[in-house]
Amino acid sequence: MVDASALLVQRRKYDEPNLLGEFESLAITAGYKVLGNFDVVSAPSAKYGIRSGKAEEIKIWIEVNEPDVVLFSPVLKSSQIFRLMELWDIEVRDRNQVILEIFDKHARTQQAKLQIEQARLSYELPFERHQIRMRLQKEHTGDRPVAEQIGAGEDLLNLRIQDLKRRIAGISDKLEKISESQALMKKKRTNEGFIEIALTGYTNAGKSTLHDALTGSNVEIADELFTTLSTKATELNMPGRHIVLTDSVGFISDLPPALLKAFNTTLMEVGDADIIILVVDASDSLKEMNRKIHACLDTFNEIGANGIPIIAAMNKIDLIDESLLEQKRELLEGISSYIIPISAKNKTNLDVLLRTIEQALPHLWRYAIALPYGDEGMSLLSWLHEAAVVESESYSEDSIHVVALLGLEAEQKISRLLPVASLHRIVANSESHSFLS
Repeated sequence: MVDASALLVQRRKYDEPNLLGEFESLAITAGYKVLGNFDVVSAPSAKYGIRSGKAEEIKIWIEVNEPDVVLFSPVLKSSQIFRLMELWDIEVRDRNQVILEIFDKHARTQQAKLQIEQARLSYELPFERHQIRMRLQKEHTGDRPVAEQIGAGEDLLNLRIQDLKRRIAGISDKLEKISESQALMKKKRTNEGFIEIALTGYTNAGKSTLHDALTGSNVEIADELFTTLSTKATELNMPGRHIVLTDSVGFISDLPPALLKAFNTTLMEVGDADIIILVVDASDSLKEMNRKIHACLDTFNEIGANGIPIIAAMNKIDLIDESLLEQKRELLEGISSYIIPISAKNKTNLDVLLRTIEQALPHLWRYAIALPYGDEGMSLLSWLHEAAVVESESYSEDSIHVVALLGLEAEQKISRLLPVASLHRIVANSESHSFLS
């Protein structure tokens, strides 16, 4: 419902944070024009989700201002939505439905579109059940329906529900095939010695801007939520390394379980990463920044991404007072030993971030390598220039002498191709060597 006007209604408990600002951003990203809002601070009510008195107050506001739709946060039961629609005489959608609309708006790949459709059908299944039952009840008002009428209605309900379940199962089969294809590509990258680094963070933290700044990938960038829904994998140029930098869907607090499940194939990239870069919006208040960090950590737990080294990138430092930087840095000290203040937009401190990435990677070792002179040796030398850091090379009558920094995968490959005497590790001070150190 693009360009539709909306009233926002948020219901929260006394000890819960005010997230109306985030909810308004969700609504605007989905294409709504926000006319007003109600922040209802009370315990949830079984009938409407909010107390009857407040529901009547909102009804008067709706009659005066005539919005096209009411958007409600957090989620509502299907029965509560229908009661509110009857009371207010207007369409009501909850937060999960708004998120689904945004995801549908930004879907670009077949995988993303299938994942969204699966999540939407899974989420709407109970609403379909309730809607059909309500329709049957209205059709049978007045005289008590006979058994044949009830049976026919139940048959129609079951047929509709079975159809939805078949569609969900069909989408699951298609997504499984896509996942198998992605797994094969990942296995190929792993066999070729690629290291995977995942950019993660709360939605709109600046992940896509950072991905573009580091790789020149020209990913979609906008000041909106969820502009990235599908994993974008691009090689990061770092001599001696084969690195793939992935940018995937942003996290958000209380992401619907159906969506988290549907995007499992995308989020698996995070769980399988060698290093995670957690991008944090440092321009947020301390309280908001802390809330978003913990929402990201909760998502890591959900997808089994614990134990992976984390580099924390404090983004948007161009928007904050430097005196606040240390306080915000403290919020990340228990999460990562690598905390780098950056501005992806202005490319500030990206060189420091790259050095930190290199420090977190497995070390490179210096080797003296003797290659046979000829086509075979020249081919191996060409490969070394791609897979390692070649420090020097010299030529004799029958050999090519190379000094290079090798990672474990490169060392294992070349040791299989050359005689043992042709490969010698150079040890200096009993320490490994780092390309950027």
